Amino acid sequence: MTSRNEVVGLDLFGHPFNRKYPPDTAKYGSDYHGYKNDARETFFYDFAVQGYDLAFRYDGKMYYALSEPDHVAVCDEHFTKEYQVFKNGNDLIENWIIDGHRLIDIIDECEDVEPM
Repeated sequence: MTSRNEVVGLDLFGHPFNRKYPPDTAKYGSDYHGYKNDARETFFYDFAVQGYDLAFRYDGKMYYALSEPDHVAVCDEHFTKEYQVFKNGNDLIENWIIDGHRLIDIIDECEDVEPM
């Protein structure tokens, strides 16, 4: 099983979703495909499930994450140099420490969150 398969489930229609952080359209509606905001949709779905690279701003500084088939990594702005490696997108979201905070704890404070 690859690291991405640990994260991705399929709904009854065969659409992929994040097993640990699934969308909740009953609670949040469909504006962000069932997530609370754009940042959560991009982190939990575009990055962790779909495998897009990611760029975002926190406290005025840009951060970048690279998504590979067998791992994800904190990287440079060119997505070429890996600084810290994680087994999958959820692992990075839960364990990447930024300015003394886990990303999962500051996710709603991230700005300009974009899949690349």
